[in-house]
Amino acid sequence: YVETPCTACDGDGLVVAATEHEVEIPAGIHDGQRIRIRGAGHAGPRGSAPGDLYVEVTVAQMEGVHRDGDDLHVLADLTMTEAAAGTTVDVPTPEGPLEVEIAAGVQPGDVIRMKGRGMPSLERVRRGDLNVHIGVRIPRKLTPEQRLKVIALEEELGREPYAVAEG
Repeated sequence: YVETPCTACDGDGLVVAATEHEVEIPAGIHDGQRIRIRGAGHAGPRGSAPGDLYVEVTVAQMEGVHRDGDDLHVLADLTMTEAAAGTTVDVPTPEGPLEVEIAAGVQPGDVIRMKGRGMPSLERVRRGDLNVHIGVRIPRKLTPEQRLKVIALEEELGREPYAVAEG
């Protein structure tokens, strides 16, 4: 017979309580991965060692950036004149906007690979790549005068500028 029994633990000698833990999230971790913190779980029964705490990581999606492993994919959406003449564009990355130089004559669907500008790898020292996919916007509406100018430019250019580069 216990004269003053504990009502909080029901005789187990343990009380469930919420605690906070500061967890270091390594750069490059993937969505859904777990981090194990040894000995930070529930206390073991009758004085045995405490269990482990598992933290499941949810990585927020960044608008305009798609992650594939350690590689990142972004879209550079150019006008037809920017694609023909070349330009510089800012693309989103987790570290902030990155200025990318686009060469004249880039084609829709081309991919500019920037080695080592993707996510850090958890297992290795290297980083993934940043892949800038090229999209080209064509005007949907032209005035009759603009249409004539585009046709005149096409006639002036001829077929040679459209030749496929051998590589």
